[in-house]
Amino acid sequence: MLSRRLDDIEPELNRHGYDVKALCDQFDAKPAEIRKLMRGELEGARATELTDEMRVAGLPI
Repeated sequence: MLSRRLDDIEPELNRHGYDVKALCDQFDAKPAEIRKLMRGELEGARATELTDEMRVAGLPI
């Protein structure tokens, strides 16, 4: 049985070689922020800022 979360942001980024540490280093974020973003729990303005930066960098989100 396949995971229900197969197409969520975290598994997608992991398949492309981006783990929490790599994302923190590249986007000047704290690990807690990245984890919250991946769970959909990060506050609106910061979530928008990070996802915009990730899209500009070409990440598949």
